Amino acid sequence: MHDGVFFEDQGKPTATVITTEFARAADAQARALGLPDYRPVVIPHPIQPLLRDEVRLLADKAWEEIRARLTR
Repeated sequence: MHDGVFFEDQGKPTATVITTEFARAADAQARALGLPDYRPVVIPHPIQPLLRDEVRLLADKAWEEIRARLTR
């Protein structure tokens, strides 16, 4: 979140990716860092036990949102 907020403050688009487990903490950090409207890309938790192909599927599902944020 710190990097995402930092670069957004510099006018550079970002796409911070987190899992659902960290959504509340990410929101609190964004508020504390002075960018309360900053929203990360959220994917399902957990990812640790997933196989490579399962992680790739999650990445594929998140790709359009990530691309849109980085190219806005």
